[in-house]
Amino acid sequence: MKKHIYALFAVITLGIPGMRAQDLHYSQFYLSTLNLNPSMVGIFPGDVRIGTQMRSQWYVNNLGQYRTFTAQGAYKTGVRPYKPHFFTLGVVFNYDYAGDSKLSLTYLGLSGSYSHILNPSNIISGGVIVGIHHRRFRLDDLLWDNQWNGEVVDPSLPSGENFDLLSRTFLDIGAGFNYVWQKSYRKKVHAGLGMLHLNRPQVNFDRGGQRIRLSPRFALHANATWPLLDQLDILGHGLFQFQNPYRELIIGGYARFHINKQRGKELMFSLGLSHRFGDAVIPKIAVEWSNWYAGLSYDITTSDFARANGRLGGAELSVFYRIVHIPALQQSKICPIY
Repeated sequence: MKKHIYALFAVITLGIPGMRAQDLHYSQFYLSTLNLNPSMVGIFPGDVRIGTQMRSQWYVNNLGQYRTFTAQGAYKTGVRPYKPHFFTLGVVFNYDYAGDSKLSLTYLGLSGSYSHILNPSNIISGGVIVGIHHRRFRLDDLLWDNQWNGEVVDPSLPSGENFDLLSRTFLDIGAGFNYVWQKSYRKKVHAGLGMLHLNRPQVNFDRGGQRIRLSPRFALHANATWPLLDQLDILGHGLFQFQNPYRELIIGGYARFHINKQRGKELMFSLGLSHRFGDAVIPKIAVEWSNWYAGLSYDITTSDFARANGRLGGAELSVFYRIVHIPALQQSKICPIY
């Protein structure tokens, strides 16, 4: 019976027709810029950045598979020494697979941002993103109340359910703003506001039922890096986002150790912890070598949901690579940020 309760829980929480579903999310949200705030797409040192993120969670106690994959890329154009602005083009692909309903979300988005350099230490950015979502689910492994024969659930009994649609495709529009203050690569602060699903697309699967629209998601975020010693930095980040009744608050901090500071062969190691309030603690390690970045985190459930998932949370891996066409810009007096 416990197995069927878990399966029912998975169906209910995934937003089958008539229900609402939350967006995909990453614990390393500060790296998933196009899923958080499109104005951040150009906030990185270099000219091109490509990367991927992968997340797997709750694969226990027949809760089903919950997996998320993201690939993204960004290209800066118009970056020139002593010019007060530049543009960044970005592309992001998401695939999310969740639960016994095999609810999947495939998304392709294109973004553009404009960054204006106010002075050598301050920059403001604005960006937009437009994308196409395709959401679908399957009925193969789902169980329904009509299949209860009085003693057990009998999958051979008719479900009594009739779905008009098993998939839906819709347009999605988002925007955002970001501010950066930076004295050097190791001393910087930036904060922003991301606003996604501004067009409130219709997401329900039934044709004739009540129209259910995806609520806008607003994300307030901030990151800071500060050197304490010659070979030690402290990094902090915070995120508060809300989408209709849902709220998420994450605060975390890391220590970054500079193992090798030789130009072109930089090697850094980070270790830290984040906390998603009411849900999980998230230890993380990361390695940066030259233009490569790799980070690994793991959500450890601390909420009552731990009874269902055995206190197992979600593993998350992020890998990014930067290309620098004009190294001299890294030391530009006009724009030390880039």
